[in-house]
Amino acid sequence: MKVKSISLALAALLLGTVIFSGCASKELIRPKQSDIDAYLQANPDLPPVDQSCIADGRFEIGMLAETLRFLMGEPKVIEQIRQPWAQQQHWKYPKGKTRVFIIEDKHVVGIDEVAKKK
Repeated sequence: MKVKSISLALAALLLGTVIFSGCASKELIRPKQSDIDAYLQANPDLPPVDQSCIADGRFEIGMLAETLRFLMGEPKVIEQIRQPWAQQQHWKYPKGKTRVFIIEDKHVVGIDEVAKKK
């Protein structure tokens, strides 16, 4: 009985980790360390999520759009989208799969990956 409850607890923990980490990228992006140091020095008040993403070479929902630009470079396409609740920008990066980052109020609020058309 004790083993079963421990297994259930571990399964719940693993499921929670998968759900909460789902917004983070699986592909790492690593600028040169000198570029990272210069960016961090120029932006000393970066939120913790941005600092963490830069240190780990990843992107996630909640980070600043400018931090995304630092990590991924200039988007290939920027579309302006008017939603009922806000003005959005969709930043498209066609590297392998096309990644679309949804930007609202200078923050990443969504990430979508679209397979390239054949």
